[in-house]
Amino acid sequence: MLEALAPFHPRFVHFPIALCIVGAAFIGFGMLRRQARWTGYGQISLLLGWAGILVAIVTGLIDQAAAPDDATVVALINQHITAGVALVIAVGLALYWPIRNKGRWISSARWGYLALLVVIVGLVILESWLGGKLVYQYGVGVR
Repeated sequence: MLEALAPFHPRFVHFPIALCIVGAAFIGFGMLRRQARWTGYGQISLLLGWAGILVAIVTGLIDQAAAPDDATVVALINQHITAGVALVIAVGLALYWPIRNKGRWISSARWGYLALLVVIVGLVILESWLGGKLVYQYGVGVR
């Protein structure tokens, strides 16, 4: 019965993509405007996005077993996995930073934190592009 639902990974990637981008945008907006409620909304979005990334990683590793055994596809999957691990780390850092700095992160380390948010959005875009290339160029999970 579960085979009829495969592949699993595409079902779990869209919410983390949206939550990470929206979370980064809300936090950036809140920090630039100095409005704590927006940074709070962003942190909640990032936390949900981070949890979703973990689910997407697990389902991606499950679906990887059905991927074609082509050297190009395997190399692209490895790049996709590497970018995914980097994304988990970057979002984890973005979640940890405010806890570590106890509220001072909004003013004193604002530009470093904003740079981290830009890195997160860049990694989401890279991950999405690699995943799209796997699906649309090589037919992974489709054929």
